[in-house]
Parts: sequence; C-alpha cells; structure tokens
Amino acid sequence: MPKTPLPLPARLNPVGATFIASLLLSLIAWLGSTINRDGMLYVRVGQAFIDGGFAAAREAFHWPFLGIFMGLLAKISGLSIEHAGYLINALFMAGASALMVACVQRRQPALVWLTALSVLALPGLNEYRNELLREFGAWYFGMLSLWLALRWDEKPTWLPVLVIQVCLGLAMLFRPEMACLYGALILWQLFAAPRGERLRRSAMLGALPLLGVALLTAAYLGGQIPADSRLAFDLGRINSASFDAKAELLASGLIDYARDDTRAILFFGSLALIPLKLINKFGIFLLPLGFLFLARARDQGLGRHALFTWAIAMQVLVLAIFVLDLQFLSGRYVGPILLFSVPFVAAGLHAMLARLPRWRLPILAVPLLIALANVVSLSPSKAYLVDAGHWLTANIQEPTTVYIDSGRTAYHAGWLNLQTPTRNDRPAIAAAVADPRYRLFVLEISRHDPAPDEWLDSLGLHVVQRFEHAKGDAVIVAERRAKP
Repeated sequence: MPKTPLPLPARLNPVGATFIASLLLSLIAWLGSTINRDGMLYVRVGQAFIDGGFAAAREAFHWPFLGIFMGLLAKISGLSIEHAGYLINALFMAGASALMVACVQRRQPALVWLTALSVLALPGLNEYRNELLREFGAWYFGMLSLWLALRWDEKPTWLPVLVIQVCLGLAMLFRPEMACLYGALILWQLFAAPRGERLRRSAMLGALPLLGVALLTAAYLGGQIPADSRLAFDLGRINSASFDAKAELLASGLIDYARDDTRAILFFGSLALIPLKLINKFGIFLLPLGFLFLARARDQGLGRHALFTWAIAMQVLVLAIFVLDLQFLSGRYVGPILLFSVPFVAAGLHAMLARLPRWRLPILAVPLLIALANVVSLSPSKAYLVDAGHWLTANIQEPTTVYIDSGRTAYHAGWLNLQTPTRNDRPAIAAAVADPRYRLFVLEISRHDPAPDEWLDSLGLHVVQRFEHAKGDAVIVAERRAKP
C-alpha cells in the first residue's frame, strides 16, 4: 500500500496545508455569524483591561487572560477587540491542528494526510469556529507542549523540559484544567521510556509540577488561598459533602425501594454524560475508531501514540470530577479528548482504506463534506439582535433611560458596561414600567415564552419596534402609551 492513501503532490507540506486550510474554515465560519455570549464577556474583559489594567479585567471575569490578550492585540493592531479575538482564536485553532499533524508526522508519516483530514473535520472540534472561546488557546498550548515532549523524548535534556512546562502553564491561562497534561507526561514516561531511563525522565518532567501541586495543596489546606478564588473553587470540586447533599435531594424524589441506591444512581448517571457526549461529538468518526479495534489494527495507533492515550485518560479524569460536581457537561469540554483522539481516527481511516479499497472515494469524501458542514450554517442568522442594537445606537443618546433585559442587544448597541437584568423577569419589568426613569423598554422574547402582547398592553405599553428571528425569537422595543 502507498505511504499515503491521498493522491497529493509530494512537495505539498501537510503541516502548512493544515494550517492554511484551518484558517480558511475559520473565515467561512465567521462570515455571517454573530458573536456568542461568552465572546461578549471576553470583549468586555478586554475593554476593562484597556481602561483599567489587570485589576479591572479581573473584576470583570475571574479568569481574564483571553480577554487581556484580545485587548492587547486590539491596542497594538488597531483592530476592534472582537475582531482581535476572532483572529487570535483562528490562529490558535490553526496552530493546534497543524501541531497535531506534525506530531503524527514524527511517529507515523503514512497517516499524516489522514490526520490532517480528521483534525479539520471532527465535528466536536470544528463546530465552534464561529465562537470566541477560551478553549482554542488551551488546545493550542496543550498541543505545543505535547509536540515539544515528542521531540524531547528523542533527546531528553533539561532546557526543553522547562519550555514544555511553560507551554502548559500558558494553556492553563485559558483553561486551568489543562494542568492534567502534566500527569499525562509523567505517566507516559513511566510506562513508555526505556527501562533504565523511566524514573529519571519522569522526574525531569514531573519534579517541578509535583512541587507546585504540593505547595498549592498545603496553602489550600492551611487556608492561605482566598475562598472566592478560582483555584479554591476548582479544588472544592473534590468534595464528597456536596455530592452527598445532592444525593439526599435526589432521594426525596425516588420511590422507597430506590433510595438505598441513590448515590450509585447519581454517581453512574453523572459519569454516563461523558460517553454520551463523546458519542454525539465524534459522530460518524466513531466508525473508523471502531474499525481500528475490530480490524486488530490497534498497534498502528495505540502503540505509537501512547502520549495521546495518557492525555485522553487524564482528560477523562478531569471530566469525571466535573460532572460528579455539577451533573452537566458542555460539548466543547470534551474537545481535548477529540483532539487527542485524532491519531487513532486517522489510523482507523487508514485501516478502512486498506480493507475496503473499492470504498476509497466515499471514505475520503465524507470527512471533506463534514468539514464544510461544520462551518457552513443553513439556519437563519441572529442578525435581528444586531439590527436591534444598531437601532438603539441610532435612536438613544442616554442608555440610563432604557430598561433592557437583552444582554446581546446591549452589546450590539455598544453598551458594554451596562448591567442587564434577568431576561423575561415579568415582575421586574412591571416594576420598571412604574419607574419614571425609564422611557423605553427593550425586551428579549424567546419563542418558548408566553405571547407578550396582551401582557404588555396590560402594563400600558405599546410596541414601537419589533426585530424578529425566523424561528420566532424577537427583540421588542416598547414605550408607554400616551395618556389621553
């Protein structure tokens, strides 16, 4: 079988091609999209940093580093903070994708183009390209540390170890849980290094992180870490008392025969969120993963990419702690597992092409179509929020005269520092109508909310403008009816 199953020019650099293709996909995803809620927060953080420095950014959000980077780039480049954020995320995503291809190229060159195809097409990795998220920075610096570790493995010296640890520290500025990759590196060397080198290499990679963990644990147990800090919050997740309290609450809703098993139900039910979310986010790429094992081709992937196996294991451990604490799991939280699974997806595709040569074109065409489907949205855009924000900008000089419960509309109006109340809080809206300070009422209405027209009429309001989404969501601008 040829080294690569893809008929591509020999001079084409797979790492560079992946980087450029990733940037193009991010551009396609960005065109016509509107900023996500998290992205609005990071823009506010970036503006707070420009206006008041780190303390102001920290007050706006407890983990402000993405917003700070956005603010710095905006100040240097002249871009808006929002556009600076999209540029940063596109570069991070392209870098993470290219680094994954570079990692596989070092260990298994025959899979390099299939790796590029997989990393650009996996739904759970690529469907967030139109959003501003901290994950992209964490993925990039995490991948950079693993790529450096693979190079270090060929010639283990001290200086590269320090660079690896700095890169992981940078990854933690975006998502603190990326610290688990320190454990992956240590375990990788304990089991994969030459026998006489295992302890020495593990100590080189792990001495400084383990010392840091010991100092932080001692500080936490000694009450030296503020209770409202992010670190104390994350360490507090490893606490059985919170889990027991939730189990007792769950027991009150179960029949008598099930109450003795409440903890087991909550424990295993929470953990089940992880495989369910992974199945959803892998999508059709579960087929090559299954083929990798069923075709007994595991040595093509698992043996050569042990570092990624340990990285996946540590990420699963982090997610287990998270879901046991919150019984919730966002799709993007499984992103690192999907990213570190790319070599095994590529190995599965390679095995499928070898076993099913007549299906070569469909096997290769499907990931290409999925890569485009991830970034091309056929659903109606949320331009109504932008239109409502621009209308406010054009018609309202003083935001303090407006009661607005739509944070997204306020963002698009340029009112970044305006604190918006809870959406569709009808008692609060009724109280605001009685307050003479407010002249206009800007309300975000979901299609799932009760019809607002009769209720608005009962408050003495009439609709001035209505900005609607094709699915029924709307932003309504209302004012008091003139008295006869």
